[in-house]
Amino acid sequence: MNILVYLVVFFFFIVLFVVGVYNSSDVTVNLFVWRVGPVPMGAVMATAAIFGVAFACTIGVIDGIKIRITNRQLRRQLRRLEEEADALRLRLARNEGSAGGPAGTEGAS
Repeated sequence: MNILVYLVVFFFFIVLFVVGVYNSSDVTVNLFVWRVGPVPMGAVMATAAIFGVAFACTIGVIDGIKIRITNRQLRRQLRRLEEEADALRLRLARNEGSAGGPAGTEGAS
């Protein structure tokens, strides 16, 4: 699956490169109150792609942090439940051992 993702990303950047090379005309970029230009269209596309990848990576890192936090909480809960189950098993084993088992009490009656 990872190789498929790598191939798709590689193909995307190849297409971006080809389109950027064929569109070499200069453009002016207007950002709200900031104006940049004239700049080659390929540079604008490359900058947009770089910012897009950086934004996606930031979202991925934040999501990874959330997953690790949830994982840690679930591990604590699992440990607590395993300790509780062990305590219940020990308690059950002690009760069965001191009563001599169900067959021992039936024979005494």
